[in-house]
Amino acid sequence: MGNTIFWVVIIAIGVYIYLRRKKKIPPLVSWNAKAGGLGKGVSVIDENNIVEQWSQLVLGIGGRGEELLKSIARKIEELNMPDITLVRKEVSLGRSNYTLGDKRHEFVSLRHNRYPDYEMLIGAIDRAGQLKVSWYIAVALPGKVMGKLRAINKADRDAMPRIMRAPQMLAKTLGKMAAQRLNEKLAGKPVPIRVRPEDMTMDDKEELGTYITLVHQQAVLASLEEMMNNLNLDFSKVDKHSQGFLNLS
Repeated sequence: MGNTIFWVVIIAIGVYIYLRRKKKIPPLVSWNAKAGGLGKGVSVIDENNIVEQWSQLVLGIGGRGEELLKSIARKIEELNMPDITLVRKEVSLGRSNYTLGDKRHEFVSLRHNRYPDYEMLIGAIDRAGQLKVSWYIAVALPGKVMGKLRAINKADRDAMPRIMRAPQMLAKTLGKMAAQRLNEKLAGKPVPIRVRPEDMTMDDKEELGTYITLVHQQAVLASLEEMMNNLNLDFSKVDKHSQGFLNLS
């Protein structure tokens, strides 16, 4: 029995190493010191994790996806928004595609350092000779066990009288401050205290919504309009409305 378990473990490790080299599965642990410990973020856009999205199939600009993404990234940088991490990365659309090793696409990725569980992914993919321009806001969801523990903890905390919540809130705040100091050492620069989705206040949601709105209007739509005008295409026909909790236009 012991030998069987040993060989099962060895084979599993070998399969994992092979799939990781082929970039067909995510790493067991993801940590990116240069991004202040934000990690690599989303490798798969899972529809169950999308909280806001926008897309438009644009006729007449097929094959210009890379040019458009470069323009979008440049305009985002010109916005000079604080606490934003901007990178280029390969992402798969849908978990089944990712596990089967199917096609991955180039996306521009943005995360607000204060709300790292939310990631904005902007893509421009050729479809049937045309260009599908889209972006998604994906939220990193906790595992089932962690999610239940967080929900129980939050329910217990909310049920307490306000005066009894103080010690728990103090401990939580001190923990966040300690994590912030560690992230600052890793990043080599000041980083904000991070906020989980379930801990977001109305002010946090306004802050996150504002940065998403700016990227949508001043970078994505502005770049698309610029490209279409240069090609004498009618930008007024583009649907500018997003779907989700923000419903941008």
